[in-house]
Amino acid sequence: MYDALLIVASLAASGCAHAQHADFAALDRNRDGYLSRLEAAADPEIIKRFAQFDLDKDQRLSEAEYLAAREDNDRRALRDAALTARVKAALIAERGIPSMAISVETYEGRVQLSGFLHAADMVSRAGRVTAGVSGVRTVHNNIVLK
Repeated sequence: MYDALLIVASLAASGCAHAQHADFAALDRNRDGYLSRLEAAADPEIIKRFAQFDLDKDQRLSEAEYLAAREDNDRRALRDAALTARVKAALIAERGIPSMAISVETYEGRVQLSGFLHAADMVSRAGRVTAGVSGVRTVHNNIVLK
């Protein structure tokens, strides 16, 4: 049983690595084995922190640098998803806030609230509750009064 799980995990990992390799190849339009800033611009998440992942500072990303960047972006997305879930749970737990009317989006610890509520005190409470959640760096409270 354990061996079967190990094989499945190995196949999944190799499939993921192959998909990332295919992504790199698709971006590498001139087929030189590197991604220039222009080529990397086709992936908005990679271009945002191109310089951070260009470890050798040669103004291009090798496949290894690209894969490290993708891995970092995947970890960020998981952290943001977990933070979104914690914020939603906090809003649900708060009495008097119609949490189902509030949309929560997170990017790099910055949380954006949006939706429509009937009372200004609910809007400000939703913002305060969100700010109190561990991991929230900033809150953009875009909830509108009906």
